Amino acid sequence: MTGKKVKKGRSAVAAKKKAARKPTADTVRTGEQADDLLNMDQAIAMLKTSRPTFYRWVRAGKIKSMKVGRQWRFYREDIERFLKGQEPKIELPTDIGPLVASLSSRVKKLGGKDPSVPDAEPVCRVANLIIVLGATMRASDIHIEPYEKIAVIRCRVDGVLHPVGEFDIRLLPAVVEQFKRMAACDVQEKIMPQDGRIKIAIRQKDDAVELDLRVSFLPAAMGEAVTLRILRKDEAGLSLDRIDYATNDREKLLRAIEAPHGLVIISGPTGCGKTTVLYACLAHLINPGIKVMSVEDPVEYLIGGMVQVPVRQKEGLTFARATRSFLRSDPDVIMIGEIRDLETLELAHQAALTGHLVMTTLHAGNAALALKRMVDIGEPPFLVADSTKLISAQRLVRCVCKACSTPDEPSAKVLVRAEEMAHAGGLQWEALEKNFRKPVGCDQCGQTGYRGRTLITEMLEVTPEIGQALRSGASVDEIRVIAVRGGMTTMAADGIRRAADGEITLDEVFRVMSLR
Repeated sequence: MTGKKVKKGRSAVAAKKKAARKPTADTVRTGEQADDLLNMDQAIAMLKTSRPTFYRWVRAGKIKSMKVGRQWRFYREDIERFLKGQEPKIELPTDIGPLVASLSSRVKKLGGKDPSVPDAEPVCRVANLIIVLGATMRASDIHIEPYEKIAVIRCRVDGVLHPVGEFDIRLLPAVVEQFKRMAACDVQEKIMPQDGRIKIAIRQKDDAVELDLRVSFLPAAMGEAVTLRILRKDEAGLSLDRIDYATNDREKLLRAIEAPHGLVIISGPTGCGKTTVLYACLAHLINPGIKVMSVEDPVEYLIGGMVQVPVRQKEGLTFARATRSFLRSDPDVIMIGEIRDLETLELAHQAALTGHLVMTTLHAGNAALALKRMVDIGEPPFLVADSTKLISAQRLVRCVCKACSTPDEPSAKVLVRAEEMAHAGGLQWEALEKNFRKPVGCDQCGQTGYRGRTLITEMLEVTPEIGQALRSGASVDEIRVIAVRGGMTTMAADGIRRAADGEITLDEVFRVMSLR
């Protein structure tokens, strides 16, 4: 009996201590009166709105909220801010001033401008400055990554990540919350990943620029990581005229996409510009006389003159299901964002064989491998050979900065290797100018020596000879030899040509093609 009483007494003491630590309506914010706290019904009455709408505002972070026990509570001041159209005030655990000053200084040095209003909250300024910094640096992605004591900001420029700043890890939750508000995500959700979208207008060199950002929030061990992908339609090159193809390759591509039917595949790893090329091809084709439909995950750019359908996996709208519906919608051209499974591949070939032009992407290392990949997925070789018109494999390579690059004389060993790659890839080494250049570094290129990127490609037309080789079970190397003999220039050889023209470096070709 004594033991049980002691145990009960300890439990009671622990419960009292826990209750003492538990925040109450009077102790949540120092200096505030209980009258300043509203329950949910009072807040809804003050806003004169419905409960579902109020829930949406709370989840989107438009209204500051907090939990007191099991009940939601709201400060009258925060409700009044919302009624005035002001952003919620985010509590900061430490001084954010140094981060604002550091980002402002860097943005100003690069010629960018802070789009924040004069009385904007500091954390709002930080979010805006991070976006402007990435856009001014011509970054394709901005990464905010949490570590043990700091959060690091990095920008991917021309395919390479560059650290641009760091800040106290205690400020990360506030920065993440601000980005979630801007992206219309649930600020209360901190356990599951989320995706959102931000549209923002900034000024660069006195010109207004519209940015469209895809935002990803990923819970990590030290906090939430944020990735912002910057999409700029004005610089995306959504025109074939802006893509610097070799003359022979351009003719092959135009011949394929201007055909009334067939399958055209853009192949390569993630981030090599496949979707941009597809958009450029569609922009070339769109006119009032044809119907163009696309299914994408996600829709990256809105293009006038075509019906664009986003994939919704949770609701069951997949690439295959959308493509099957397209076939009942009388399209002339179908764009499938990516081939991921046999069902989608079968529908793509079915559409190509029944009189539609189908364009899509596939992950494969080179054009010949893309042909074999479709067979490996499960499609019969004869069907692949009969429906496929063209496979374009590509990579993005960095261009040397025109302002600071200097003439280069590669070593004899490098030149011998380049000559071998050129001959094996269908290129006449002797006919090249050999104006090789090397990167140096200046203010215009951020001291990297590189500025901008270009494509190296190989265009494999599926000729009767290649079709017969595919049916007979030829290897990837055998198909590639047949294609080169028929006029194809390989990606490596195309890179050698561009290096000899002084656009890129031989080292860059070797790096991108993993030939080191």
